[in-house]
Amino acid sequence: MTDLRGSSGWADLPGDLLGLVFPLLELPEALAAAAVCSSWCSAAAAAGVPRSHTPWLVHWEQLHLKDDTIEFRNLLSAEYKTRYKVNLLQAGDELSNLVLCNPFTFDTIPLPPITDFECVKGVYDTEGGIVGYRYGKDHQRFNPATGRLGRWFYQKVVLSCDPSSSSSHGGDYTAIVVHYDGDRVSFARAREGRWRLAAALSKGERYADCVYHDGRLFTVTLRGVIEMWDLNGPHEPTKQVIIADGDKKCGRVLTRFLVSTPSGSLLQIRTLRTRRQACCPVKIEVEILEVDVEEGKLVGLSSSTALREYAVFVGLNHSACLPTKEFPELRPNCVYFTTPHLVNHDNFGLPGWVGVVIYGLENQMFEDVPASFGYWTSAIWYIPNI
Repeated sequence: MTDLRGSSGWADLPGDLLGLVFPLLELPEALAAAAVCSSWCSAAAAAGVPRSHTPWLVHWEQLHLKDDTIEFRNLLSAEYKTRYKVNLLQAGDELSNLVLCNPFTFDTIPLPPITDFECVKGVYDTEGGIVGYRYGKDHQRFNPATGRLGRWFYQKVVLSCDPSSSSSHGGDYTAIVVHYDGDRVSFARAREGRWRLAAALSKGERYADCVYHDGRLFTVTLRGVIEMWDLNGPHEPTKQVIIADGDKKCGRVLTRFLVSTPSGSLLQIRTLRTRRQACCPVKIEVEILEVDVEEGKLVGLSSSTALREYAVFVGLNHSACLPTKEFPELRPNCVYFTTPHLVNHDNFGLPGWVGVVIYGLENQMFEDVPASFGYWTSAIWYIPNI
């Protein structure tokens, strides 16, 4: 038997040998192997293995692809082992209760039930099983299909931190959900195990997005009102209004997003209907603004330099801002969109906004991702941590 004690290590394996091995590995195994050392990372990249934190486009339904160069892999495979640590997806179960799930292992962390929300009451059979829900202000509406309410009831879910990084299977984290008709925000602390209503907007106003930034929750409405919430500690949640009067552009706004950047800035990305001109059709433009939390104002940024060497991912998922120097497959100064559900319905369906799109801030152009996602796509950007 060959004595390997004098070998300098696994890093010295020939690159051509690694090039034969990597294509045979399942995706999680390939990502784990790529993290062993720099030479293995280079061999993995040459074999087409994506980086472990490269955003993936995740979709729950079968797509009719227009381009056979796009490959969708099945994450929900029993072949994926439990040793991988990944960011969690949020999903609804057969009772419309939210769960956090590991797409590689099927491990789940249940969140409090939907009946915790004051606007929802369960309808039970003689054996105590839930057979439907009554919902609304006076619980007058009835949905007999327990799994269907969750399809529209939850508009966005964000987490204060990665539950898997805490102890005791979830540790201390807070889940925040924009729900019902986009006009309510509720939260659930892991140690409390119940949903609590934080805010309910007046009729006609809706939330557009929320994000955790610098240890606080920030929300923005379609009208442009920005609030900062402190959900930490045992006390009741406290709110500070950062932008009280909005930006007077609600009539043109399709939606808004909040993005926390690695440099510590908080950005607002707003998509607007351009002003009508006789010579051109209605289209959409994208504007980037920095939220000055201390001064309580918005600072406009130049489109050509707003994101510089970063790419931003927004949609139904928690927003992300990634350096393109570390991810050369991403485009700098671009925004990767999936169609949100929190929108101004008066402007929904405008030309230039279909399903999943990439917007270049420098040339101010949209580029469609060549797959048939449709307007109400369930596609999300998912950033694994393997």
